[in-house]
Amino acid sequence: MKIDFEFINSEHVDEINQIANWYLNEWGVPNKNTFNHLTKNPDDNVIFQIMLTVDNICAGTGGLYKKVRIQDYIKKYNNYYPWIALMYTTPNHRGKGFGARLLDEIESEAKKKGFRKLYLFTSTAETLYRRKGWDEIDRFIIKGKVVVIMSKKI
Repeated sequence: MKIDFEFINSEHVDEINQIANWYLNEWGVPNKNTFNHLTKNPDDNVIFQIMLTVDNICAGTGGLYKKVRIQDYIKKYNNYYPWIALMYTTPNHRGKGFGARLLDEIESEAKKKGFRKLYLFTSTAETLYRRKGWDEIDRFIIKGKVVVIMSKKI
C-alpha cells in the first residue's frame, strides 16, 4: 500500500471537485465555496490544504485555516489561530489509521511554518484527537450536536 501526501493547489481541479463533493455531503459546505478556497493562491483563509492518497487514489484531506465556522457561533474564539479544519477521510478508509496519519502530516507542516499551538473543533472524532495528544478546552451544544474545541502544543 502506497501512502502519499500532497499540498493541494489550483492545478488539482479534479481532486478539488471531489473534495468539494465530500464537504457538501458531509457538512453541507457549498461546492463553490470549497472550490474557490482551494484554487485561490494565496487564499485569505487557507494556510494550506493537504491531500492524502492511498495507492494513488485520493482518500482524504484536511488543512490549516485562519478562521473556521465555530467562530461564527462562539465569538470568544475569534482571536484563536490557526485551526486544523475540514479533516475528512473516505468512508472505506476510516478506522484504518489514515485520519491519524493525515493529522500527523498537518501538524508537522504547521510546525515547519512556525506554529507552536493549534486548535480544532469536532463533533465526531474526539477519541482520535485525544489519542493524538489533543486537550479539550471547551464543549458546547450547537445545532443539537456536542461540539468539542481542542488545542495542542506542537
